[in-house]
Amino acid sequence: MQTQKKNVVQVRKYTDYYKITVCKSIISGKRDKIKEVEKQEHEKKLENNISRAKRNVLEKSICNQWDFFVTLTLDPEKYERDDLKRFIKDLGQFIRDYRKKHTTDVKYLLIPELHKDGKNWHMHGLISGLDVNTDIEPHPIKRLRGKGYVNWVSYAKRFGFCSLGRIQDDIKVSMYITKYITKDLDHSVSERNAKLYYCSRGLKTSELISEGCLYDAIDFEMAFEGRFSKSQFVDNYEFFKSYYKEYNDDI
Repeated sequence: MQTQKKNVVQVRKYTDYYKITVCKSIISGKRDKIKEVEKQEHEKKLENNISRAKRNVLEKSICNQWDFFVTLTLDPEKYERDDLKRFIKDLGQFIRDYRKKHTTDVKYLLIPELHKDGKNWHMHGLISGLDVNTDIEPHPIKRLRGKGYVNWVSYAKRFGFCSLGRIQDDIKVSMYITKYITKDLDHSVSERNAKLYYCSRGLKTSELISEGCLYDAIDFEMAFEGRFSKSQFVDNYEFFKSYYKEYNDDI
């Protein structure tokens, strides 16, 4: 049996940060403690897909250590740029072979994006574990090189143009990459039976620390606000404990 609850608080630990989320309304039950109230069929499902993907990307981004923000494109002389499935499959095999060849544990979190032509694909995302001693060099384009971007030599030879920028702020880059997950992307990948994002196995995820209910209605501002919830990243959440009471185990 499920019941609807108002102003529910959830605190999750993201490595060195805590994310406080306040949901205006959720449905809870024995097997489903926290589930956002949904709207009507198609639009509701679409919004949930996008929201879930953004949440997962943000979680995997913040909870793992990354070296570079990366843009991966395809050279039309080397590859069919409109074949997303082949790109994903061959890139996955390329990375598996790369791990063996360079004896390094490459981790990635990538989001596909269509070019402005609406036909050809490229990728944005985060990556770590590349062989920076033998396989990373200054970027061949002077303008990008001047901004600190570098070139992934093996990828460039196999697929085409790429650029890698050293990550300066974990939270900012994590928030930034979620902007690539849009309704347009959802429609585009759905037509190809593909995913909204791709990541390597074994990435760390957040840990649920606390769930509860606000004493009063949501009448204060938080950093990120949506239609059904609001949230904020903090270094600790001790100050917030006075705003809510934790659920008992039987809720």
